Amino acid sequence: MQEALTAANPEVPKPVPAVHWGPLWSRELEQAENVVGILVCHGMGQQVRYETISAVAGKIRDEAKAKGGQAGAVKVHLGRAEDQFIARAEVDWVDSSGQPHEVHVYEAYWAPLTEGRVTFWDTLWFLLSAGGSGLRHSKLFRTATFRRWMFGDWRSLKIGPATFIGLLLTLAVLTLAIVLIAWGLAIAYADIVPQIRQALSMPPGVAWVTPLIPGLNDLRHWTSLDWALRNRALGRFWLGVVAAVAAYYFRYFLVQFVGDVAAYISPYKSSKFDEVRRNIQKAGLDVGKVVYGLDPTGTRDYPNYSRIVVVGHSLGSVVAYDTLNALINIENTGAIEGRAVMRRTRALVTFGSPLDKTAFIFRMQRQDLLREQMVAAMQPLIVDYDRFRPPKFNWVNIWSRTDVISGALNYYDRPDLPENDPRRVENMQDAQARKPLAAHVQYWENDMLREQLYRFVS
Repeated sequence: MQEALTAANPEVPKPVPAVHWGPLWSRELEQAENVVGILVCHGMGQQVRYETISAVAGKIRDEAKAKGGQAGAVKVHLGRAEDQFIARAEVDWVDSSGQPHEVHVYEAYWAPLTEGRVTFWDTLWFLLSAGGSGLRHSKLFRTATFRRWMFGDWRSLKIGPATFIGLLLTLAVLTLAIVLIAWGLAIAYADIVPQIRQALSMPPGVAWVTPLIPGLNDLRHWTSLDWALRNRALGRFWLGVVAAVAAYYFRYFLVQFVGDVAAYISPYKSSKFDEVRRNIQKAGLDVGKVVYGLDPTGTRDYPNYSRIVVVGHSLGSVVAYDTLNALINIENTGAIEGRAVMRRTRALVTFGSPLDKTAFIFRMQRQDLLREQMVAAMQPLIVDYDRFRPPKFNWVNIWSRTDVISGALNYYDRPDLPENDPRRVENMQDAQARKPLAAHVQYWENDMLREQLYRFVS
């Protein structure tokens, strides 16, 4: 299309090989085989737009080459759907048998929607209240149960005997970190009131800051101090530095990572974050409708992929889950002309996912039948296997024991369903994600994610 415009009008810039502009769908794509769409939802703390698209496209291309395929360069296509521009990455390759493949990767980008909306105290209260709720519903060294309405009936779901200890340790570490940081700052700034008075009495300048840094005022008179006062001044100085740095990174980690979860999950109760959650869901649904071709204008310029894969990392797995459920409900209610959402969905791939925790810890545990039925109606994936979890659909969940945020997903299937039933969530433990804290992002660099993405698009 770009070449035709250039021929008709010499003033139109020549096409750039790696970048295309134009409609999101074309006759050539309609007639092509093996063109797969991917909708990826990024996780918490990932602030850079298109970074997740780049990661997914790169993993598929790398795996295609590892399987003996001939991969071309990753291209970018920019189109327009209603009032927004939609960018996608396009990966094509020819496999070892000579079969051509093409994948289009789209991103639901929601990071700015939580920026500056969640405070440190919001996040801290969220963690403490969620941990307290989990402790109330679990038992020490014993298996407990909680009930959830799924697949047409109340289902008793098991809570492992280690859950209580895990929650208790998490709350203990959180409390200990707060106490230690507060203790360090309190000792370092034991005489903060006179220091502030001294600073206020001084003219503005570099010297004005000196009294506000613990121990620094004493260190200015180093030669006149005896060894005891020197050690005290040095100790206060370094204790203040360590405590301040620890406080900064502790706050940064909680707000940037856990804060996103707080903003998205808290609105299951009455919460000031309800608008944030609705906007995040809208961000996922807006791109999801484009990928699935749910075109409200009827112009048929939207894509028409025969196979689609939905991918979500971390909190993005919750967004991906909610987005896929919403797309099914759009079709169920006839709000937009149906496009066989689940028949075309090849897989839902979640990794580093807190979905089980949102089902058990973070959401209200109430035995209200009507409410639970209404909540389930919003989640068709836990309503009916035959209609909404067809045989050709796979739900793969990648997790790690050293990733405190993720876990195996056991609360999205009937507990009486055999373990080898293909309709169950396929939980896969990533042995390469084994670094504490870092395990949550290690999936991106490991073989398992790359292999599973390629599995569903090849």
